[in-house]
Amino acid sequence: MQSQRNIMRTTAAAMLGAALLSTPAVAQDWPKGDVEVIIPSSPGGGFDTYARILAKVMGENIGVQIVPKNISGGGGMRGAQAAYAARPDGQTMAIFNVPGIIEPVVNGENPPYDLDKIGWLGAMAFNQYIIVVAKDSPYNSIADLKAAGKTITFTGYGSSGLAANRIMCGEVGLECQVITGYPGNNDALLGVVRGDAMASVTPITTAASFNSGGDLKGILLMSERDVTAFPDTEKAGAAGYPDLANLGLVRAFGLPPGVDGAVSARISAAFSEALADPELVSWSESSESPLDPMDADALQALITSQTALLTQYKDIIGQSN
Repeated sequence: MQSQRNIMRTTAAAMLGAALLSTPAVAQDWPKGDVEVIIPSSPGGGFDTYARILAKVMGENIGVQIVPKNISGGGGMRGAQAAYAARPDGQTMAIFNVPGIIEPVVNGENPPYDLDKIGWLGAMAFNQYIIVVAKDSPYNSIADLKAAGKTITFTGYGSSGLAANRIMCGEVGLECQVITGYPGNNDALLGVVRGDAMASVTPITTAASFNSGGDLKGILLMSERDVTAFPDTEKAGAAGYPDLANLGLVRAFGLPPGVDGAVSARISAAFSEALADPELVSWSESSESPLDPMDADALQALITSQTALLTQYKDIIGQSN
């Protein structure tokens, strides 16, 4: 495995070197000082954590600071809009919430961005979900929630969290109410702990990071992989809901439309080099924050498949709270 990582890093470094040698003069001037990475959520959540480690490693590799800028609100839409509208000079990049930014497109809401015009760099991870309740909750499984015989309340952050909640409820046959308005995933989980709602559907990595004090317990992993932080939690297939393992949150990175192609190529090479860097790989392993690197083409294909999935559940997702 280590040799494979070394090969990945060598390949990425070669890509960066080739970009440096082959790009025209306009790209040779990049970066012109600090680079900004827009994060469409509050500090401390999963998107923030991934973006900050990427910024650290990528910045060290290219010799400048990549400065995180949190723009929360609107379920991630404010940050996405700011990133899309940024100057196309290569000094701004962003982490995007996929499928969060797809949902308004599916719903015909005319969002202030065009998915086909974002300069996609690739993705760090495809993070699946877990259903959690407070540690002292009487519910220990989806079967327990179904047996409760009443509407189950969930906290949810952002459009992707809302979509995941509603798709899960549709798949398992639960009557659900989703409480929204939280500025980040951590805030939504805190809502479960203090009793705002009975449960939450949240990214596995976010739940694991939040749960250092043991305030939550998992009742269903919407995944088929083992998770050390929730070792006894039932998996989707065993619970009879294998399709839930197809849902996931993509930590996608991109540039505003119109960035010069040569500059974009240099940024893309630097992004790939960072994803293969041993420091970032070590962080992934020690923090149980999975890395599933994707290039721009693979990410675009996943966005297409996620769009089809959300379209399939459009009526469920569009229900009012």
